[in-house]
Amino acid sequence: MTAQRSKIKSNARRGLLARPLDSLLFLLPLIVLYEAASLLAGGDGIHAGAERVVAFQLLRVFFDLFGVTGFLMPGLAVVAILVATQFFSKQPWRLDKKAAAVMYVEATLWALPLIALNHFTQMAAFDWPAQSWAANISLCIGAGIYEELVFRLALISFIVMIGADLLRFPQGSTLVAAVLIAAGLFALHHHPPLGSEPFEAFRFTFRVLAGVYLGTIFVYRGYGPAAGAHIAYNLLIVALGA
Repeated sequence: MTAQRSKIKSNARRGLLARPLDSLLFLLPLIVLYEAASLLAGGDGIHAGAERVVAFQLLRVFFDLFGVTGFLMPGLAVVAILVATQFFSKQPWRLDKKAAAVMYVEATLWALPLIALNHFTQMAAFDWPAQSWAANISLCIGAGIYEELVFRLALISFIVMIGADLLRFPQGSTLVAAVLIAAGLFALHHHPPLGSEPFEAFRFTFRVLAGVYLGTIFVYRGYGPAAGAHIAYNLLIVALGA
């Protein structure tokens, strides 16, 4: 009876998850915009915005280990991962344009609590550099896509696979631990030795809270909405001049 209830709850949660194909349709224009903004940011092929997205650089290092190089590889990896996830999910291969369009509204709504937290606590997580609009857009979108890929989609999924599937820890407890661990590492990676920002307790705390929030969105809605919320928050912060 308990197993049956667990199966029903699992199926109900799966119904809340955005399909990988819909997330891909939602994110693909943003990936293209990121690449275009990075190119417009000027320079030497590794542009200002991309340099500041540590998760993007981690992905490039990962590909370099296997002898696969190229500025486009992280973006192609997002596409490949979502296509593979769609395949293994055994869900219908049909594009739901309405679901993808709704994600833009959903992402904006998910971003509003983070904007409010930023405003009322004055724990701004980032000082936006004085740079071109193209570099800012590149940074806003790139951070959302690639940080959510590394710290939510990859890291949370990996911890759950090891903890719940391999070591047989309870699914719920493993998920909570995974979200917390991912949030802590997400906050830490902005500071040395990986990141360049000096450690500040307020900013670190804000990022941990934001990481827990985005991790919860990922668990219940999937990678697309979590990345969209992150991107929307970044863009709104820049637009509001915070």
